[in-house]
Amino acid sequence: MRHPRLPGLLALCLLLAGCFDNNSNTTLPESGLQTITSAGLQRNYYLDLPSDYDPDAAPRPLIIGYHGTGGSHQAWLDDYRLREVVGDGAILVYPDALPNAANINQWDFANDFQMFEDLLERLPAQLNFDAGRIFITGHSSGGGFAHELGCRYGDRIRGIAPVAGSLTATSCIGAVAVLQIQGQYDPLVPIGVAQLGHRFWTLYNGFSLGTSNPGVAPECVEHAPGPSDYPVQWCLHQEGQGAGNAAHAWPSFANAAVWDFLRGLSDRAPQDEPPPGGGNEQALGNADTTLSFTLRYPSGIPTPVQGVAVLYPAGTQQPIGEAPLAFLNLSFAPGAVAGDERSYQIPVKY
Repeated sequence: MRHPRLPGLLALCLLLAGCFDNNSNTTLPESGLQTITSAGLQRNYYLDLPSDYDPDAAPRPLIIGYHGTGGSHQAWLDDYRLREVVGDGAILVYPDALPNAANINQWDFANDFQMFEDLLERLPAQLNFDAGRIFITGHSSGGGFAHELGCRYGDRIRGIAPVAGSLTATSCIGAVAVLQIQGQYDPLVPIGVAQLGHRFWTLYNGFSLGTSNPGVAPECVEHAPGPSDYPVQWCLHQEGQGAGNAAHAWPSFANAAVWDFLRGLSDRAPQDEPPPGGGNEQALGNADTTLSFTLRYPSGIPTPVQGVAVLYPAGTQQPIGEAPLAFLNLSFAPGAVAGDERSYQIPVKY
């Protein structure tokens, strides 16, 4: 016999099922290791949420941190401990690098630029953060990658804070604030290598290397002559002198300096154009040409960080022929290991 109330009961069941589905879609995210598919590969990143995270509250900044060669997200939890200084002021994300040909975790431009883009596409669906205040920091090769991201995505990133890393790019877009921390006695990223990035960012953002105002820490100088939406600070420290690779380590003042710099930036959002008075031509000093080459790091030898390119007249055959026109002292990317392949573009001024 047909039950006269069955349609009403069925409708009620469907309504309740819909309510349960909606609730499952609004589950709050939790801190912990996450996965994402990028460039056809499964990638890991650690999500570190503020203790009082509320998706309905005002959005907080997003800081993405890149570990050094051979490391993982665990370095941020055990060694750098950025959360201890940031407190509940920002959402932190720590991606993991993939193993390279030598089975060492290392950032790879081909895969990791894409992962960065995929993170920025995925995270807004999971988290409530301020898209106008995306910050990047990193240590060692992760610091170098922070440089590269700031250069390549300056129209989306508000500020970068690389530690013991070097910039290899010579053509950037947008406008990004920069805090660069470097050890005077760093044996892995020599001071001369780091100063190239320091010089580039200072000029790119429209400032003079001769302008030095107090920065966010005693070790830091500010190159903007006054208040600026896109400041550049250079922090040269003396920690670790005479103690092997200790001068390359994350310095004791870094967490406070990084957070004070980033959270102190104005509300001005990233932009497509460089800051007034800056840009690539200003940073490169109107170079006459560019030397482009690819270096494959072989096994069996220590990774070079400096070298020399010898320029000869066109049409000559070397090593027999005319005398060289010039010797160029070059700086290569620290953190590269056997099997890595890196391309370089070196501006040349006659």
